[in-house]
Amino acid sequence: MDEEKNIDLTDQEIAKIEELAEQVTEVDAPVGLKKHRTLESKTLIYITTFIACLFSLTYIYFAYFGYPNPQISRGAYLGFVLVLAFILFPATRRSPTNRPTFFDWVLVAAAIYSCWFFVAMYEVIVFRGAVVTPYEITVSVIGILLCLEVTRRVVGNFLPIVAIIFLLYAYFGPYVPGMLAHRGYTFARIVSFEFLTIYGVFGSVTAIFANFVFLFVILGTILERFGAARFFIELPYALVGRTRGGPAKAAVLVSGFIGSISGSAVANVTTTGTFTIPLMKRTGYKPFVAAAVEASASTGGQMVPPIMGAAAFLIAEFANVPYITVVLVSIGPAILYFASVLWMVHLEAVQEGIQGLKKEELPDIRKTFKKGWFYITPFVIIFVMLFQGFSPGLAAFYAIVATVLIGMINPATRMGLGGFIDMFSTAGRRSLLIGSMAGSIGLLIGVVQLTGLGLKASEFIIDLSGGILPLAIILVGIASYILGMGLTVTSSYVILAVLAVPALTELGIAMLAAHLIVFWFSQDANVTPPVCLAAYAGAGIAGANPMQTGWQSFMFARGLYVMPFMFAYVPAFLLKAPLYDILLNYIAVGFGLMAMGIFFKGYFVTRMDWWERIVAALAAVLLWTPCHYQDSIGLLLIAALYVYEKKVVEPRILQKRDATV
Repeated sequence: MDEEKNIDLTDQEIAKIEELAEQVTEVDAPVGLKKHRTLESKTLIYITTFIACLFSLTYIYFAYFGYPNPQISRGAYLGFVLVLAFILFPATRRSPTNRPTFFDWVLVAAAIYSCWFFVAMYEVIVFRGAVVTPYEITVSVIGILLCLEVTRRVVGNFLPIVAIIFLLYAYFGPYVPGMLAHRGYTFARIVSFEFLTIYGVFGSVTAIFANFVFLFVILGTILERFGAARFFIELPYALVGRTRGGPAKAAVLVSGFIGSISGSAVANVTTTGTFTIPLMKRTGYKPFVAAAVEASASTGGQMVPPIMGAAAFLIAEFANVPYITVVLVSIGPAILYFASVLWMVHLEAVQEGIQGLKKEELPDIRKTFKKGWFYITPFVIIFVMLFQGFSPGLAAFYAIVATVLIGMINPATRMGLGGFIDMFSTAGRRSLLIGSMAGSIGLLIGVVQLTGLGLKASEFIIDLSGGILPLAIILVGIASYILGMGLTVTSSYVILAVLAVPALTELGIAMLAAHLIVFWFSQDANVTPPVCLAAYAGAGIAGANPMQTGWQSFMFARGLYVMPFMFAYVPAFLLKAPLYDILLNYIAVGFGLMAMGIFFKGYFVTRMDWWERIVAALAAVLLWTPCHYQDSIGLLLIAALYVYEKKVVEPRILQKRDATV
């Protein structure tokens, strides 16, 4: 047997995957992946490691013993992020990649002072009222510029530019034409509101990143370091590797499992894709198809509970619902999404005659589960604690403790003090993606709160759509797509959450449904040309045409564009219906996604004529309506199409083939 095909991963392969994961500090970078410096000085390495470790351990401590006053928790979080980012990320391409410059150290000092100033002076400024001194204005300006600069360094130019436009809007409001105009605010009022209150830079987004998201980043890092990656890669191959097109189906499940840990798309592709894409190619999948499978599946990883990326925590905060509610509502749609990708993978395998792997080429299912079942424990702990009403932060804390205990009990994964230091410092560095966006996103939300922009944008969307709900949803999708060309998923979601959600709710959509619509739409930049970041990453690994990969990813990930309408029109998707009705609606939508996959692929039992594809599309539309009578018609159309192809078309093709032979 060729050892290259064996799925029982070696330590070297796992180490390579983990090394790639560490390099991808930006999980959904809008303009290429930003790489941090590789420090050469041992002193600098020790300093950075100490700061990153202290960062992680501080918020683990807070999760259990309780968070201090909001200004302390948020100020410390942003301070850690700014200091680490200015040390680790160069200002320009010409900047040294092995050490910070003198200017970087100046920024580090400014970051420490400005965050300390916010913490120390917060109560004084609050009790004083709206009056601020020139010195406080100066510190605020410096703090805002630091937030914009750190975002630029870590995730690119687009988000800082958007934040600056919002700030200019706050100042020049009286000169803005139309319904978006407002009375305007002074420079002092804008900068002090943004930096010296808990509504701008240190607002709810920074609080959520500090109290919840960071802990799940730490948990994901710990799971990887204690060997969870091996288990979550080998298990899917053991389960479905022998089925038709098994390697691609396993790749879909792998990306779902790993995505539930990392909550990222591009990082998923660049880590698991280095293993899954070559294997798919070896078994017969075309390079662009293999890359598209990985890209669409990795995008779905951000919708898999319990982590779901940073946006899930923001949904709970903005929609004012418990986090467990977001998790429960998201389980069914996530399953449907992955089922639709698996269906497309199956159709591709049938059409191309791709078989599964041999039994001897795959890990044994019993052995795999026996040696790794305990990696499921942290997820069980999270779900149980969330169901019992505990906060996500405390649930993450106990999941972290459980993972560490399990890892230390297992001799194969046990590590010493050096391993723990490296693990916690890695977690601190990885969190810089999310943390670097917190300040800039806070600036956006601060402007919205200060100017009432959310209500004005809502009126604009309603006027533009004529009050027609489907058109309004389509407009939100278009806006999300445009924003996704330059923003991360989290940034795109936040902007639309504050600007578009009010319009959707005014048109009759429930608050949670409106946020889920925006959340699902915000994923589209990963797989929709011409940007399709995850598709480009997969194409690079597969050696495929990026645009061809993007369009294939778009077809595989069609669930991204269907689910928003389901949240709007099918109450069962919010679990606000009897159990039988929920199940019937999920089944109908699942078959609808299958029918739409047939339409896109042009293949069912055999290659389809144009009119058959139209029938499949009609069946999909009928199955997506919240009417069981129409669902029944849609199912009958699919059944009739299957019988026609099986009993009429396929025998005809076989007869022609036999006659030719």
